[in-house]
Amino acid sequence: MNKKQLIQSMASQLDIPQTQAKSQLEQILHVIHQGLSEGEKIYIPQFGTFELRFYLPKTGRNPQTGEAMEIAGFNQPSFKASPSLKQSLNN
Repeated sequence: MNKKQLIQSMASQLDIPQTQAKSQLEQILHVIHQGLSEGEKIYIPQFGTFELRFYLPKTGRNPQTGEAMEIAGFNQPSFKASPSLKQSLNN
């Protein structure tokens, strides 16, 4: 399911116009993005947790020259599904 299909599904299930469903979805995504960029963990009960994981700097190799190079540390967004979501998907 892509974003457009999600908006259509939300609109039909909530019996609202697609423009309103799109606005609501955009607001939810904006709040999640803003929270993650501020370093917050976003926990949604019965669904899961969004958080940033920091990967430490490491030494790698340039594949063309074989020369050692430093790879900077970085933040990676991640999602961990709740046990109840996992259980509902596996039944």
